[in-house]
Amino acid sequence: MMWMSRVLLAVACLCTLLSAVAADMDAQRAEFKQAWAAAHKGDLPALTPYLNELADYPLYAYLRYAYLSATLAQQPDGAVESFLKEQVQLPVAEALRQDWLLALAERQDWKTFVAQYQNENTPQLRCAAVSAHLAGSDQQDRDAWVVAAQHLWLVPDTQPPTCEPAFEYLHKHHRITNDMVVQRIQQALQLRHYALARQLLPQLNATDRPWARIWLDVAEDPSQVLATIQVPDEPKYQPLLINGVQLVARTDPVRARHLWNELSQRYHFASEDVQDMQVRLALEYAWNHQADAEQMLARVQRFNDARVTEWRLRTALRTENWKRVLNILPDLGPGASKPEWRYWKARALEATGHVDSAATIYQALADGMDYYAFLAADHLHLGYDITQEPSQPQPEVIAQLEQRPGFMRARELFYADLYDYANAEWQAATGALSKPANCQAALLAQDWGWYGRAIRSFANTGCWQDLTVNFPLAYHALLAPRARALELNLPWVYGVIRAESVFRPNAISQAGAIGLMQLMPDTGQQLASNLGLVLESSDALLDPQTNLTLGSAYLSRLLKRFHGSEPLATAAYNAGVNRVQAWLPESGSLPGDVWVDSIPYWETRGYVRRVMSEAVIFDWRLHPQTERISVRLGNVTSVPAAVSSTPAPAAVSTAVQAVPP
Repeated sequence: MMWMSRVLLAVACLCTLLSAVAADMDAQRAEFKQAWAAAHKGDLPALTPYLNELADYPLYAYLRYAYLSATLAQQPDGAVESFLKEQVQLPVAEALRQDWLLALAERQDWKTFVAQYQNENTPQLRCAAVSAHLAGSDQQDRDAWVVAAQHLWLVPDTQPPTCEPAFEYLHKHHRITNDMVVQRIQQALQLRHYALARQLLPQLNATDRPWARIWLDVAEDPSQVLATIQVPDEPKYQPLLINGVQLVARTDPVRARHLWNELSQRYHFASEDVQDMQVRLALEYAWNHQADAEQMLARVQRFNDARVTEWRLRTALRTENWKRVLNILPDLGPGASKPEWRYWKARALEATGHVDSAATIYQALADGMDYYAFLAADHLHLGYDITQEPSQPQPEVIAQLEQRPGFMRARELFYADLYDYANAEWQAATGALSKPANCQAALLAQDWGWYGRAIRSFANTGCWQDLTVNFPLAYHALLAPRARALELNLPWVYGVIRAESVFRPNAISQAGAIGLMQLMPDTGQQLASNLGLVLESSDALLDPQTNLTLGSAYLSRLLKRFHGSEPLATAAYNAGVNRVQAWLPESGSLPGDVWVDSIPYWETRGYVRRVMSEAVIFDWRLHPQTERISVRLGNVTSVPAAVSSTPAPAAVSTAVQAVPP
C-alpha cells in the first residue's frame, strides 16, 4: 500500500500548491487595484513599490499604459513610441496612440502629429488632422483641406477643441461665407441646438439677424409667438413656421392644428411641406390618443405613408374595433406577416367569431419563446414552448483558451472591474477563433461570472440555446431577499435587469444612465437619500450591490405608484411616470396586450414586451410552474387600481408548465 500513500501525498501536495497559487493571485489582484489607482493618477512614488511584486502579473503592461496616459503632457515622445512598439499586441496601445495624437494637437506639434496620424476617424482626430495640414507651410492639397475644414464647420453641433485652429484659419482667410452661417444656424435650429445658434448670431450679416432672432423666439415659446407672428411670405421664413408648429404638436396637437390652419391661409407653403405637416399632425393626434385621431389618419392615408397605416391599426386596437383592424391589416403589405400583426389578426378574428381561423394563427405563433408566442399559447390553453439546449463544454479547449495571454488579461481586467479594457481584450482574443471555439470561450466567461459577455458571445456566435447562460440567475443571493422584502416579483426584476444592461455592471447609456439597472445619477442620489445611503459620486452606481439595491427600490416605488401593474411600472421605468399616466385610457379599461401595443414610443413598446417575455423565462428558471404572461399583463384601467387578476381572453389558469423538449 506504499504506492497509495505516495499518491495521496502527491495529491495533498498538489492541492496545497494550487491553494498557494490561488492565494498569490488574489494578493496580486488586490495589489494591482492599488497600483492601478496610483498609475491612473500619475503618482509614480505611490506606484513604484508595487512594480516588483507585479512584474509577472498579466496586467503589468497596463500599469505602464495607465501611467503614460496620465502623464502624456510630460512624457518625451520616445517613451510613448517605445511602449507602442513593445506592446503592439495590446488593445490599449491604439488607445494610447490616439491620446498621444491629441496631446500633440494640444501643444500644436503638427509635424509629429502628421507623421503619426493614421487616418483615424474620431471627430477629435479628424479635426486635428485638418488643423495640422492647414497649419503647415506645404501648399499641396491646401484647397482640399480648406474644403474639409468648411465641411467640419458646417456641422450643426459644437465641435471639439481640435477644430479651433482649422476654424481660425477659415475666419482669417475669409473662407466662411454668410450663406454658410445661415445654413449652419438653420440646421442647428431645426435640431434644437439653440445655444449654438445664439453663438453664431454675431457672424450673420445685419440683414439675416432678424430672421434668426425670430426663429429663436419661436423656439422659446412657439404657441405664443406663432399666434401673432408677422413675417414675409418667403421661402426663407417658412421653415421656422413649420418647425414652430411641429414643436407645439409634440405636446398639444389640437393647438398645433389650429395654428397650422391659420398659417396656411397666410403663407404659401410648398405642397410637399403641406403634405408632411398633415401627416405629422395626424400622427401626433394618434400618439397623444386624441379623440379625432382616427379621422385625422383617414384623411392622410392617401399619401401612402407606412406610419399612417401602422397608427390606423394601433388606434383601432386601442378602441378594440376588431372589424376595422381586419380591414386595415392588408394595407400593411408584406409587413402583415410579422408576428406582431399575425397575433393581432388572430385576436381580431377571435373577437369577431372566427375562432378556428384564429386558432390556426395562434398555433403557428405559439411555437417559440417570445412575447407573441407566449400570448398565443395563452389563448390556446397551451404550455409554453420553452426549450433548454444544454451547452456542450470541452474542458480541454476551455483550459487551453484560459492559458492564452489575451484571455488571461481579459479575465484579470474583468476581476479588476475594468470592463471596457476587458471587453477590448476579449474582442482581440476571440476575433480569429472559429465558431465552436468562440462558444467554448463564452462558457469560460460564464465560469468567471462575466454574464453579459457570455450572453453577447452566445448571441453573436449562434451557440446553444442554453437558458442557464442566456438568462443567468446572477446576483441571486442579493436580489432574492431584496425582492421578498420589497414584495417584488423576482423574475420580473431579472427581466428588467436583462433588458436594461444585459447584466453589464459598467453599462452607461447615451442619456447617462448607469449600471445594471441603468439609473440616472439624480435618481440614484434621491433613492440613496431615501434609504439613508450616501453616494460619493455617480461612479458608485457602477457597483452591482449599490445599483441593484437602489434599482429595486425604484421598481418598488413605481409598482406602488401604479397599484401593482407590472406593465405600467415597466413602461414608467423606461419612459417616465408622467408619460405613462398620459397613456392610460380616459375611462374604463383595456386588456394589457392592447395597451402595450398602443404605447406611442416604439422603444418603450419593445422594452415592455421584452421585459414581460423575459420575466416568463426567468420564472421558468426559478419556479416549477410559470405564471402566464396574460396574468402579468392584466388589464389597464383609467385610474390604476390593484392590478386585475382577470387574464386575457382564453387564458384559463394563472400558471403554466413548459412543454418538455
